[in-house]
Amino acid sequence: MSDTSVLHTTMHRLLLVLTLLVCVACSPATVPLPDLNGTAPAPEISLPTPAGGTLSLSELQGKVVFVNFWGTYCPPCLDEMPDLQATYEAFAGDRFTVLAVNIEEHPDTVSSYLAENDISFAVVISDDGSINPDFAIRVLPTTWFVDADGILRGRIEGQISSTTAKRIAAQLLAENE
Repeated sequence: MSDTSVLHTTMHRLLLVLTLLVCVACSPATVPLPDLNGTAPAPEISLPTPAGGTLSLSELQGKVVFVNFWGTYCPPCLDEMPDLQATYEAFAGDRFTVLAVNIEEHPDTVSSYLAENDISFAVVISDDGSINPDFAIRVLPTTWFVDADGILRGRIEGQISSTTAKRIAAQLLAENE
């Protein structure tokens, strides 16, 4: 193995360990409700799905979208998935959806998790984590709230509960009627 490969592998492992530590530090009890008054357009996301297709955030224009950044290596991410699924099921339709952005995992790992846990909302994979700076991802999980006009309205860093997710979805949907 070359020195560059060893350095890259070491840096990747260090980043993963730091991410896990931050994940563990974020519990639903410590996550405040976000300010939903954002006015900046959402950066474009166009990433592969676990099945090999491609999905773009712009394809979801006209819907309120929860963009959730997560990984199967992050315990709070896994704890929050059923709550996101419940929110998706409660509000799914023409005006609401969830787009989960998996960070740095193999499509087979992601597909297995989705199938085993009956996750039915859209998932894409940022296999190299290059999306992180565009959305200021510092911790996992992080959820961005994009309104039907494609505006980033706010975010929550850390695990989001079903109650909080449903309140935010209802508010953004009511504002976009």
